[in-house]
Amino acid sequence: MRGETRAGALVLVGATLLGSLPAWGRAIYRFEPDPLTVVTWRALFAAGLLLLALATFRRDLLAVRPRDLPFFAAYGFLAVTLNFLAYFSAVKYTSIAVAVILLYTYPAFVTLLSAALLGERLTARKGGALLLTFAGAVLVIQVHQPGALRLNLRGILWGLAAGITAALYSIFGKKALGRYNPFTVVLYAFGLGGIFLALLRGPADLAALRYPGVAWLLLLGLAAIPTLGGYACYTAGLRHLEASRASILATWEVVAAAALGYLLFAEALDAGQMAGALLVAIGIASLQRT
Repeated sequence: MRGETRAGALVLVGATLLGSLPAWGRAIYRFEPDPLTVVTWRALFAAGLLLLALATFRRDLLAVRPRDLPFFAAYGFLAVTLNFLAYFSAVKYTSIAVAVILLYTYPAFVTLLSAALLGERLTARKGGALLLTFAGAVLVIQVHQPGALRLNLRGILWGLAAGITAALYSIFGKKALGRYNPFTVVLYAFGLGGIFLALLRGPADLAALRYPGVAWLLLLGLAAIPTLGGYACYTAGLRHLEASRASILATWEVVAAAALGYLLFAEALDAGQMAGALLVAIGIASLQRT
């Protein structure tokens, strides 16, 4: 149980780091307004930084079995490339609030898929925690605000695809962690996912882009802190937790994002958002309670 507690703490740290993504994005979009370009650099730089660190300190973690490369290619393509593309498209065709809330259907997909594919149990406690955290996320994202719900079929389908592919990160990750270190898993998922994104974006176009030095530093920060730090902590915690539990705990990300918006940009938090944060916290606490 002590190991599970540490793993849960790692997932929450990872969710907090991922919650800083909007703040980094706000700074970076001043220099690069195309989200697809930003997420491509994000994946490539995260994989590059991790590759450099492992090559320097833990070369043994770079090796994978050749027969596992198709698995990691599918992992990177589905859980990184398609996930980033689906979320980008959902934001394009509907509102940010709708895209985010459809993305946060992923704990439900993880819970169902982990029961079918990983043999995890469906319990009343998980169901209750899932409902509480999802309801809290809806309030924090302010879906109830006028103009937040801009619905169309294309946007909804892309949003659901973002939720499903986000769920696949945990499902594939849980399988990979049975054989590999979390850093190896993150390296190959983001490395191959980033390569697919670069091919989609156009390698020549990427190479032709010119940014000032501060923009490159912001892109490196985006890759190092919320992306590499967030996913590494989440994946390390996933190693010792059920995928369903880890994904529900990770809904803390939306609370962290709102809190950072308040602290860094003086964005107001209304009563509904604070009630939503409380629901997420209660859901997480109920899941952790022995």
